[in-house]
Amino acid sequence: MKITLDTLADADIPACHALFVDAVHTLGRRHYNEAQCAAWAPSGTMPDSWRDGWAKRLSRAWGVKALSEDGRLAGFAWLLSDGEFDMLFVAPWAAGQGVGTRLVGALVYEADAAGLAELTAYASHGARPLFERAGFTTLRDNLVWRDGVAIENWIMKKALPGREAT
Repeated sequence: MKITLDTLADADIPACHALFVDAVHTLGRRHYNEAQCAAWAPSGTMPDSWRDGWAKRLSRAWGVKALSEDGRLAGFAWLLSDGEFDMLFVAPWAAGQGVGTRLVGALVYEADAAGLAELTAYASHGARPLFERAGFTTLRDNLVWRDGVAIENWIMKKALPGREAT
């Protein structure tokens, strides 16, 4: 599958939200139960408050999207300017084809070029192996609470070469 990467824009947020919900409810179900998926990514139209929050976070991030040959959104990710991977999701139809690896690689490149010393990810069960392959190490397990439901993930770090972490 031929994939091209492009800059993620504010106008992409509704499509990213739809992909996010699909990915959590399809791919996430391998590791999380129905209640966890529903709390993490409620189905339905993106609430305005979410859209505003995503737009605000994207405005202080490097964002990248992956597009298939036919223009479908295959994945998206953004890295906040402080080095935190805030979003990384791949469409279920594109999973396992290197899309996530390319998205992470593009954002690690941006962080390195900007002089960041360290990157952080709060990786789900599904994303943890991808981040490990990209050189992240697991610091500890973590629980995120959404609407009274616990969702397990891992806090992971990656030091960028030649820089001292703060």
